[in-house]
Amino acid sequence: MASPTEAPGFDGTRHPSIARINDCWLEGANHGQDDREYAGRIELCAPHIPYLVRASRALTGRMTKYLFDQGVRQFVDLGSGIPTQRHLHEVAQALDPRCHVVYVDLDPAVVSDSREILAGNDQVAYLQADIRDRDLVLGEPAMRALIDFSEPVGLLAIETLLYLPDSADPGALVAAYADALPAGSFVGLSHCGEDSQLREGLDMFSRMFGQPPAVTLREREELEAFFTGLELVDPGVVPVLLWHPQTQDEVGRNPELAHMYAGLGRKR
Repeated sequence: MASPTEAPGFDGTRHPSIARINDCWLEGANHGQDDREYAGRIELCAPHIPYLVRASRALTGRMTKYLFDQGVRQFVDLGSGIPTQRHLHEVAQALDPRCHVVYVDLDPAVVSDSREILAGNDQVAYLQADIRDRDLVLGEPAMRALIDFSEPVGLLAIETLLYLPDSADPGALVAAYADALPAGSFVGLSHCGEDSQLREGLDMFSRMFGQPPAVTLREREELEAFFTGLELVDPGVVPVLLWHPQTQDEVGRNPELAHMYAGLGRKR
């Protein structure tokens, strides 16, 4: 759940960043004591969040492999976070080192550290940009150097729209990105839905620690609407654990209770 824009309270100065907190839960090495402490506060109020973050990263891997099997060799990831712990380029380039990946995030500290991580990998770029400005993102020289928009592209926004309020019209934003992609491209999305546990956790966080991360929860039907104009890949928009699981361990117990949904749409 990387923050694609400067979510209130998570601009890298007032609180540790979402990207580094996620890295903590993913057992990475790109976070500090402040991040661990803040992650502990979130876990105290909503103990299931780390599990959902790990499920989200596993989903990214499964979607990447699916897209690779469909012939996609170039990928754009919006709201990327830190590119380690089996992130998109690691999965794609394990299948074919020639795969091209462009990550996009707004947090300058995360971008700087991520570029150090990716140093020497000429097939991957990391852009510092606000994903709400589609033309700026897609027009970046590094984007154009790696992504050929005459060939199919796999565009992912995994737990990214969660940080966009309704006033930002995330549905229109997804449509704008999809419109810029050639036929045969795919758009993959995931999103947290309304969950009484999460709501209670956010309320508890407010009482104990102050303003929690600003998020907008949306139900499965709202996420489905973001795929308007695209052909949904089977099984459609489903709980994240049920999107093309590869092992029973990935499914877990009671996967339908996970109020995080995922889907992949193909552009005709």
